[in-house]
Amino acid sequence: MLHARRSIAKGLITFAGTRWPKTTGDFAFRVFTRVPRRADKGTAGHGMPDGVQPATLATSGGAVATWSYPAENPTGRRALLVHGWNSRSRHMMTLARALNAAGIDVVLLDLPGHGASGGRHLHMGKGIAAVDAAWRHHGPFDVFVGHSFGGAVALNAALGTSMCIPARRPKGLVLLAPPNSLPALFRGFGRMAGLPAAAQAALEDKVFQLLGRPLSLFVASDQLKEWTGPTLVVHDMDDRDVLYSDALRMAKAGRHVHLHTTSGLGHRRILKDAGVSSAVTAFALSAGESPVAVAACEVA
Repeated sequence: MLHARRSIAKGLITFAGTRWPKTTGDFAFRVFTRVPRRADKGTAGHGMPDGVQPATLATSGGAVATWSYPAENPTGRRALLVHGWNSRSRHMMTLARALNAAGIDVVLLDLPGHGASGGRHLHMGKGIAAVDAAWRHHGPFDVFVGHSFGGAVALNAALGTSMCIPARRPKGLVLLAPPNSLPALFRGFGRMAGLPAAAQAALEDKVFQLLGRPLSLFVASDQLKEWTGPTLVVHDMDDRDVLYSDALRMAKAGRHVHLHTTSGLGHRRILKDAGVSSAVTAFALSAGESPVAVAACEVA
């Protein structure tokens, strides 16, 4: 019965996409970017430990929550941690504690629609705007640490791929199990939804409308050639959500990209592994030179 209903729904989408491709593409984008409602959305304190200081920041897409975790013996370095899709900042606390213990001041960001942040939708434009707000309020940062989609957000915030939002360039990037190709994600969703070619094109055109750049440019292995700053990619060979082959492609971007491989951890347990925390901390303490903000256009 469920299979039959899905087949009917897919057939209706295919029909609508043929007759009204733009409207269908717009609707598909809303579905694609909608964040599942979390059962623990209203949890008091949002599961954050004592000593972590909340701050709510305004962005063009709504309010986002940040969490400051100052080190007791600061080295003067500061890290921004960005979680992945359908996750939240408290899932990054193992890494935050390791960085904090090494004297690195940590700020954690709840992406739009996640954790204590408002909204029900998340796309790259909203993610970059949230990182920009965190930079302006808490920054500059010496390193961005992003998991999964948060890694893609961190990379694109550093590159300034959203027109009229400044590029926020840390000393280094840590990308934990990030997807390599956003075009591939869009194509996969389109196939699952049954979008015909015209509606798929309309769906992908939403990226250009929001960011001023075509979807085809959002391939991390190519973008890392443009970035050239010190980069640590951490990926597990048994990751079923984002394949390890994505990390291998990124590692070929240049000698500035270092690959740390794990096994048996999958996509999420990588965040709680002591070896990963040690590698990330060592990288954060040694990465690059002074951070700078390079404006893509004249926006403060």
